[in-house]
Amino acid sequence: MTQVSIDAVREQRITYEIVVDCYDEYEVSMGWYCYLDDRLDYPFQAQWSGPEASESEIVQVVSMASEDECKTDMLVEIERQDDEMTVVDYVPLAEITPLDNQPERTTAIEDWQYWLAQGNRLVDPAEYEEY
Repeated sequence: MTQVSIDAVREQRITYEIVVDCYDEYEVSMGWYCYLDDRLDYPFQAQWSGPEASESEIVQVVSMASEDECKTDMLVEIERQDDEMTVVDYVPLAEITPLDNQPERTTAIEDWQYWLAQGNRLVDPAEYEEY
């Protein structure tokens, strides 16, 4: 992802609400997980623009994936139509754009996308030592 300009308001929120008091990579992933899960307010319609999506596909986001599945990326569970049947998938939240105008949800998703665009990432637990 391309690095974006510094947004002081987002930086403040990320530093003092999301990753505050995080001492290791696992805590950073759980900080993000809790922040996002508290603000996404399911279900909601979104545009999914991932590499596996058919162009920009409209999907229903129904929940976050489990904490264990979100250690290295924030994933959401989506429902989409495929040949007249509902398919359930897990996709990266970075590929989701909400279609409604719910400010708290939109801000939370944009915070995550901003953090990634700044060159950050969640580290695989195998790549770091736990306490």
